[in-house]
Amino acid sequence: MIRVYNTLSHKKEDLVTIKDHDVKMYACGITPYDQAHIGHAMQAVVFDTIRRYLEFSGYKVTYVRNFTDVDDKIINRANQEGTSSQEVSSRYIKESKQELERLKVRQADFEPLVSEHIKEIIEFVQGLMGKGHAYEKNGSVYFDVQSFKSYGKLSRRSLEELMHQEEESSDKKSPVDFALWKAAKPGEPFWDSPWGKGRPGWHIECSALAKTYLGESIDIHGGGVDIIFPHHENEIAQSEALTDKPFAKYWLHNGLVMVGKQKMSKSLGNFYTIADALDKYGADVLRYMIFSFAYNSNFNFEETNFLNAEKRVNYYYLTIKKIADMLTHDARYDEEFTKRSDEFIKSFSTNMDDNFNSAVVLADLNDYFTYVNQYLDKKKKIGPVAKTKFEQALKPVQTVYGMLDEPPDSYTSSYKDRIALRVGLSRADIDKLLEQRNEARKNKDFAKADEIRKTLLEKGIVIMDSGSTSDWYYSL
Repeated sequence: MIRVYNTLSHKKEDLVTIKDHDVKMYACGITPYDQAHIGHAMQAVVFDTIRRYLEFSGYKVTYVRNFTDVDDKIINRANQEGTSSQEVSSRYIKESKQELERLKVRQADFEPLVSEHIKEIIEFVQGLMGKGHAYEKNGSVYFDVQSFKSYGKLSRRSLEELMHQEEESSDKKSPVDFALWKAAKPGEPFWDSPWGKGRPGWHIECSALAKTYLGESIDIHGGGVDIIFPHHENEIAQSEALTDKPFAKYWLHNGLVMVGKQKMSKSLGNFYTIADALDKYGADVLRYMIFSFAYNSNFNFEETNFLNAEKRVNYYYLTIKKIADMLTHDARYDEEFTKRSDEFIKSFSTNMDDNFNSAVVLADLNDYFTYVNQYLDKKKKIGPVAKTKFEQALKPVQTVYGMLDEPPDSYTSSYKDRIALRVGLSRADIDKLLEQRNEARKNKDFAKADEIRKTLLEKGIVIMDSGSTSDWYYSL
């Protein structure tokens, strides 16, 4: 039984879907007004992995992740550039899709744009007005928060508390009410509506899109902890006020990527783009780093996290290559190897069933690979039966985590390309130095050989000798 931490109840609960083995899942997507950063990568990877594990466990998942392409930030960016909001959002949507593909994040089943669902949003707002939960003032429409008695149940905030935090507005009945539809302003995109020209408010989009693609009640709603309030709180209010049904059964929230004590964000200018991270470290390293933390906890961004993840991933791929190189035709059954492999397979599911505990999975994976390397060092070979069992143990990691699924030689080559770029040398430069060192060793010129080793070591490149040949890896 899969157990998930539900923000709504503040406890772990058994995952019991509305329809047996059928999961309807929605996660809030990005606002495309700038390059996506690794905070966005974390959320995309987390909910893609949850979707993958549910499918791995036998569920049929319908997954929706939207693009908020109608927003103040996009409008401001367009005005700065002297272009249209559509041009800005289209550009960054295209970029983010390319970057997420490089990151091995699968596309959602539906990735709707707000701008393409204005009709559904207007109908949703009309429904709320018809039931007395919304009102119009000067061309804008507001949700009457006090008409929804359980407002605040997700974020655990009371109306009395919120009344003192919000600023007064001449257009709103109450300071806690929020905009469903905003009257048009000069220089902004707009659409015709029963209340005049305007555009959707922020919160209404996800409720309308979830209803359009998944129905009135869904199983899982996801997003970052930073949008529990007001975004997700307001989604619950407007959705349940319209349908009189529970909106989402389970609310799952990923933690934030922190830089120092601040959230990584575009507005603060402290973000590390997905593109930069991929160019420097590659997809497996970034995914490993994300999985090394509990998905619903914050983690502080440090370069050492990347470097440690890189070392570990490279170690995995070297092990996979070692197995291929040591393969023999000895078909004998190895009981201990089989037992250790089966233990990892079982622990993978056990830990993922416990609120998708990837951090413990990786700890177990490290232990398993340590055992495999000890086995190889002792046996100096591996038979096809044990190799098959190793591949079976690796399959859940490849399928669910999207890691360790590249040919080892291909990964090693791209890894070395990235390292060479990082240390300011070309692959050809490093290979030439290794050739010169091997020639010096052959001629017993050990002083020159040591000098070359020291030169490379100063750049973090460690040489591994194997007979008359040498290889290298990065160790800073």
